[in-house]
Amino acid sequence: LGELVQNGMILQTVLLCVFAVTATVSKTPNIIFLLADDLGYGEPGLYPAPTTPHGRISTPNIDAFGRSAMRFTNAYAGYTVCAPSRMTLMTGRHSGHVVPPLMENDANLTIPHFLRKYGGYHTALVGKWGLGNMGQPGYPLKQGFDYYYGQTNQKNCHNMYPPFVQLMDKNVNLSTNYRERSREACQKNPQNYNYTIDLFHEKAMQYIQERSAHKDKPFFLYMCYTVPHAGGWSWVGKESGQPVPTDGMYANKSWPDVERDHASTITNALDVSVGQILARLKTLGLENDTIVFFASDNGAHNEGGHSYKFFDSSGPLRGFKRSLYEGGVRSPTMVRWPGVTKPNTESDYAWAFWDFLPTAAEMAGIDAAKLPNNLDGVSIAPTLKGQTQKPKDYLYFTWGGGYGIRKDNWKGVLKGCGGPKPPNPPQGTDSEEYTRRHHHKETKLELYDLSKDIHENNNIADQHPEIVKQLMEIPVKQKCSCKQAPN
Repeated sequence: LGELVQNGMILQTVLLCVFAVTATVSKTPNIIFLLADDLGYGEPGLYPAPTTPHGRISTPNIDAFGRSAMRFTNAYAGYTVCAPSRMTLMTGRHSGHVVPPLMENDANLTIPHFLRKYGGYHTALVGKWGLGNMGQPGYPLKQGFDYYYGQTNQKNCHNMYPPFVQLMDKNVNLSTNYRERSREACQKNPQNYNYTIDLFHEKAMQYIQERSAHKDKPFFLYMCYTVPHAGGWSWVGKESGQPVPTDGMYANKSWPDVERDHASTITNALDVSVGQILARLKTLGLENDTIVFFASDNGAHNEGGHSYKFFDSSGPLRGFKRSLYEGGVRSPTMVRWPGVTKPNTESDYAWAFWDFLPTAAEMAGIDAAKLPNNLDGVSIAPTLKGQTQKPKDYLYFTWGGGYGIRKDNWKGVLKGCGGPKPPNPPQGTDSEEYTRRHHHKETKLELYDLSKDIHENNNIADQHPEIVKQLMEIPVKQKCSCKQAPN
C-alpha cells in the first residue's frame, strides 16, 4: 500500500490528462467493472454528503474518473447486502427471482458466459466472489471466468490478512500472514504482511498488462474490492474494525482508530487502486477501447465499530446497509464509454445491477436473442448514448422477509410479507399467487415520493391508496419472492 499511496499523489493530474482525450471505439470494447464493497452513496466526493461532521473523505481519482464519465444519481445495487447483490449483477435478474449461491444450471446464465461464448472475450475475476466456493457449482471457473484470483468465501473475504487466497483452482498460501496479526502489528510493519487489497490490485494490474498483448481479443475484468467493508485481522470471521496498512493523511486526525482506518481504506486503498488501474489503461493505449463501470454493491455499512454517521456516508438518503430504504440500496455509480458517453454528465435514469448483463451484451455486440428471455434487466445503452429511454417498469429489492419497490418516483417499503400461513387455496387456484396475495393483505406498505422526499421521511400511503395498490400488485403479477436471500 505504501507504493500505492506514494504514486497516488500525482494520479489526479495524470488522469485529468487521460480523460481529456476524445475517442471513438473502433473495435469490440474491453469492459471493466470496478466494484467497491459497502461504499456509501455519500462517500465519493462527487456525490452529496450535506451534513458530514468531520469533512469529506478524499477520493481524487474516483472524482477525476467521474468527471470523465456519466454519473448516475438514481442507480441501484442489486440488494442491501453483498452476495445477493452480486448475484443480480451476474445473472440479470433481481432478488425476487434469483438468490445465491449460483448453481450448475446457472453456468449458462452469467454475464462472463455470454461475453466469452458470443463475444469472444477473455474473462477474469479478481477479488471477492461470494457466489460459490471451491468444489461447488458456483465457483468462478465454472461460471464463465477464464481467470480467477481472490477469495470466494463470503465470510473469509472480510479477513484482510488471510492465510491463503485462491488462484484458478488452487489455494495459495500467504505464509507471512501466519504470524500474529493485529491492527498495531500490521500498521507498524506493513511490509511483513500480505494485505488482500494490495494483492488484488497487483493481479488486476498484471492482468491488464498481459491482455494488452492480445488487442485482437477483448477482455472483461470484474474487479471486486473488499473495502471499505468492515473486517478483521484473524481467521474467525470477526469484523472488529477496518484493517488497512496505513492511515496516511488521516494518521494525525483526532478521530477514533476505526474512523481513521475507514477513511484510509477508501482513500489509500480503493481510490489509489482505481486511479492506477485507469492510468495503466492509458499507458498501454487501452483507455479508448475500454468501457469502465464503477459502483458499490450496497449502501454504507455501520459495522466493525464504524458509524455511518461519522462521515455522513449515506448522504441525503435514509438508512444504510441492510435497509430497504434508499441508503441501503442506492449506489454511487459512474460509467465511461469512450466516444459514446459525454464526459462530466449526470443522469437521473433509474436502473439497477440486473441491467448490467443486457447492457454489457449490447456493448459487446451480442444479439439480444442469445440472452435468456426471463431477464429482469434491460440495456441502458440508450441512456449512455444520451438518448431518451423509457423508464423501467419497476425496481425490486428483498430483505428481512419484506421488500422495497420503486416505480417512476414512487417508492414502496413493505417491512414483512410473510404474514400468517394462509388457509388452503380454493380448488384450481395458483397456490403461490394465492399465498402472495394473502400475505400482502396482512401487511401495510409505506409510500414515499422520491421526487419530493429523497430521505423518505413522509409516508403518504394513506393519501394515495391507488398507488399503494398498484405497487403491491406488481410482485404478485411478476411472481416475485419476498424471502430474504442468503448472504
